[in-house]
Formats: sequence, C-alpha cells, structure tokens
Amino acid sequence: MFDNAPNEPSARSRAPGARPEPAEDARIALRCNRKELQLVDSFVTNGDYPSRSELMRAALHAFLRVRAMSAAPTPPVDADGLVEVAVRLRPEEYAEIVAYAQTVANGSSVRDVLATLLRRGEYELKVHELALRAREAVREAAANRTQVGALADSGKDLEKRGVVGR
Repeated sequence: MFDNAPNEPSARSRAPGARPEPAEDARIALRCNRKELQLVDSFVTNGDYPSRSELMRAALHAFLRVRAMSAAPTPPVDADGLVEVAVRLRPEEYAEIVAYAQTVANGSSVRDVLATLLRRGEYELKVHELALRAREAVREAAANRTQVGALADSGKDLEKRGVVGR
C-alpha cells in the first residue's frame, strides 16, 4: 500500500543503542527547512492547530486517508453514511431540478432532490413531467377547495331555508 517501503530489516535504519518501541507509542522525526517550518508555525500562530505536532498528525492522517482511498474500490462515505457523487447537468436540466426542488420538494436542496429522485426510481420519468404533475395537483387542490367552499355555502343556504338542520 505504501510506496517503496522496505520490508527487509537490513534496509531499515538502525540507530546505535535504539530500542524498538511498541507500535502505539512509536515516534517519528521530521526534517523541515526554514520555509516549511515558517509555514507550519503560521498555522499554529493563526490558531488553526494547537501545536506543530497536531498539525503534522492531521497532515499525516489526511495523506494516509487519501492514499488508502485511492486504493479502495469504493468512494468515501460521509458522516451520514452517504457517498457524494458528481452529476453533470445541462443548464436547462438544472433549472428544472431547481424548479422541482422549490415546488414539489418544499425548497429542498438540489442534491437532496436528486438523491430522492434516484432512490424512488422517479428518475425514469422526466423531472419536467414530474413538475407538471405537481403543478396539476396544486391546481386540482385549489379547484377542490373552491368546490368545498361552494358546498359549504350551499349547506349554509339550505340551513337558512330550514331544509337541513344541524
């Protein structure tokens, strides 16, 4: 996994009188030139890291994570257990998704809408058709409300005439 890491004991460096340490307590030393140290110190001074050691640990972890992920067949999973995927859309397709997100998905983000569309299998239908369906459903709901209002008015009128009582 690591580039050119020597496997033979003879190839590893040996310091005179050095004792091997347990793996969890092992330390390493880095040699840095003045410019590198100034850059490291600038991160510490700005408060990004509490010490040089913390910065170097973070850098090492990031490097190892990138290397391990480059060898891994699956993409990285975020804290929510989801994999981030880049999607290329034409501007008009993006506009349709945005319109869908605002009207149908109650203002959800475009990335959440795309994920939902894929999960539900709705990607087989065109988003434009889904947006049209949603608009039609809104129109039908408005018409139904109007009819309910008319029926309520009719019921009140019948009550006034004494035909129907409560």
